[in-house]
Amino acid sequence: MERDIDLFAAWRMGDAKSDVDAIDAYLQSEGVGDVLPLADILRSDARWRRCEAGQPFAVPPRRLWSAMVPTLRYVRDHVVPAVGPVHIVSGYRDPIANVCFKGARASRHLRFAALDLMPVWHLSREELIARLCPLHARTGARFRVGLGIYPVTRFHIDTAGHRRWGADYRAVSSPCPTNPPGPSS
Repeated sequence: MERDIDLFAAWRMGDAKSDVDAIDAYLQSEGVGDVLPLADILRSDARWRRCEAGQPFAVPPRRLWSAMVPTLRYVRDHVVPAVGPVHIVSGYRDPIANVCFKGARASRHLRFAALDLMPVWHLSREELIARLCPLHARTGARFRVGLGIYPVTRFHIDTAGHRRWGADYRAVSSPCPTNPPGPSS
């Protein structure tokens, strides 16, 4: 089975070349081209082989490109300092991929504003929660961050609305405290 990096290299040099080059240049011009690998940002989902119509990569429509810029900045400036380096397991999803991966009808992945991530360094789920929940409490409203924390150490970050949720995609299942302690607590 071909590795995803090899699949991306072949895909990038094929029919998608001009679109991939254009989005790469756009993200570079916005100062976020080196935050995370382009192959991962354009990855539909690491589980793409499970979907009959699944494709490993897709370039979103150009009108959506600007939505990823604040998400990448937030990951670079806030998430990575809090949890260490991260790996993208799901980036842009076209509508077919979103249905296949049972994404929300209004998923921010469809808008190219969301990334599902996992820490590169070993962190327990409890350690991840202990780092992400206070970060979201401090910065989430200001940067319009959506934070989803799933089983194991997979988590979602977007900058398309301040909210949080847990494993069942509902706010009440978020492992973050409803009223986080203040700085003096």
